[in-house]
Amino acid sequence: MYKELIRNKCIDISRLLLLRAKELQINDNECHILMLVYTLKDIGIQTVTPQMIQNYSMLSNQELNKVLASLLNKNLIYNRLGSISLNNLEQKLLQENNKTEEVETEVNLISIFEEQFARALSPIELNIIKDWKNCEYSDEMIIKALKEAVKSQVLNFRYIEGILSNWAKNGIKQRYIEQEEPKRTVPISEYKWWENE
Repeated sequence: MYKELIRNKCIDISRLLLLRAKELQINDNECHILMLVYTLKDIGIQTVTPQMIQNYSMLSNQELNKVLASLLNKNLIYNRLGSISLNNLEQKLLQENNKTEEVETEVNLISIFEEQFARALSPIELNIIKDWKNCEYSDEMIIKALKEAVKSQVLNFRYIEGILSNWAKNGIKQRYIEQEEPKRTVPISEYKWWENE
């Protein structure tokens, strides 16, 4: 049914892309390039090359190559004999997002890392965090490993990954287990010292 709606121009994919870009973690440059590829395909150009995209974009060659590489990594485009094609973009845009809570926690996790590192994370670092989540490390465990790295003053993804793997091997959730201190009770004496004198 969606294919029919798209074919009959009932759904504006470019508007949908603009509105869902943040939710799908597509940055502005990637969104711009996806809209260019979609528009060129829509007007009947079958072979869309990076050189053709360069004619319509203000991005430098290096910036364009980075954006195209990022879109390839996100499986939003694919390269068919030098021609760039969209990889089911319409279906991805029309797909209901049932995992809104996971996306929110992932964004929170990323913002926590960016805050601690005092910079934006690179795409490789974002993929490392996704891999940790795929290895079934909980968000809480990842955050505690980050805190350990901050305590040790080693802000390095390899160090954090080492902490996580050590904890996973030993079945430990964290290095310093936060427990409530046992309450000390002082026995009450019935001794009446003032009477013995």
